Amino acid sequence: MSIINQTLRELDARKDAAPAAPAPAQAPASPRRVVPALWGLAGALLVLAGVLLWLWPQPADMPAPLDPMPPAANVPVPETPPPVAVEPVPVALPAETPAPPAALPAEVLAPPVDPTPPALTPSLAAAVVPAPPAAAPPPPEIRKQARQPTPEEDAETHYRKAIAQVRAGRDAQARPLLEAALQAFPRHIAARQMLATLLSEAGQDREAEAVLNEGRAVAPEEAWFALALARLQAARGESAAAAATLLGGQAGRGVNADYRATLAALLVNLGRHAEAARQYELALDQQPGQGTWWMGLGLALEAQGRAGEARAAFRRALAAGNLPDALLAFVREKSAE
Repeated sequence: MSIINQTLRELDARKDAAPAAPAPAQAPASPRRVVPALWGLAGALLVLAGVLLWLWPQPADMPAPLDPMPPAANVPVPETPPPVAVEPVPVALPAETPAPPAALPAEVLAPPVDPTPPALTPSLAAAVVPAPPAAAPPPPEIRKQARQPTPEEDAETHYRKAIAQVRAGRDAQARPLLEAALQAFPRHIAARQMLATLLSEAGQDREAEAVLNEGRAVAPEEAWFALALARLQAARGESAAAAATLLGGQAGRGVNADYRATLAALLVNLGRHAEAARQYELALDQQPGQGTWWMGLGLALEAQGRAGEARAAFRRALAAGNLPDALLAFVREKSAE
């Protein structure tokens, strides 16, 4: 209240001094003096406005004013007026606006789904016709087809059965099995050899020769067929035919020492001693312990006039120790000459 009283006294003092004698006219103040005066008047108006605001009646709910500032008599007036602080006015939401929830309920985010489908109208129900279930395809038919044996396999089966019959001493039952094997596969070498042997042992030489001749036709590389056929021919006294058979089969497979010794014996009977000696030598190179072959070589050499070589061959025949008794005396006599 002291600030207000002081301000009122200053205003009264100015009014009392107004009727006094007019002061002598002065020269107009310079602009430099007018500006401080204007600033002083502005400061006084600001102070008066602050006082009026302080004296203005305030509502009961407003906070009490702070303690008044000390007298501004000695406070220098700043050259620029201080800024007026503007208090922020809170903006209240309308009462009817509900506050947003902290979190949306689960029913809003994911509404429950009705498990039952909506009912169809009669027209739609008549239009929707369920498709019949697809029939399962029948299982694939599995046909078991027995693999047919090849001709060679068929021949081998008959041949093995024939072997079992021969081992059991039933040669007559083995022959039809061997014939069936050759009918299925004519190049079955073992079956043809066994059949020719069984026929020869049974005294059926003509049938055996037919089997051997067919073997030479289907398998000319097999020398065994020529050797077996030549022995049957020689047994019949056909030495020339037998020798021709063996000479024709020399290029075949299986020409062994026995083959050459048989050919050499036939050549000796035919008087072809040089060829016979050569065949005996080839046979003895493979089997040098055969006494009868040494005797045959001695005869072939003696027929050629080679007596010394012949005696040496006869001595080798005696040294072999396997000459038949019927030949021992003959060979001893030849070796002593």
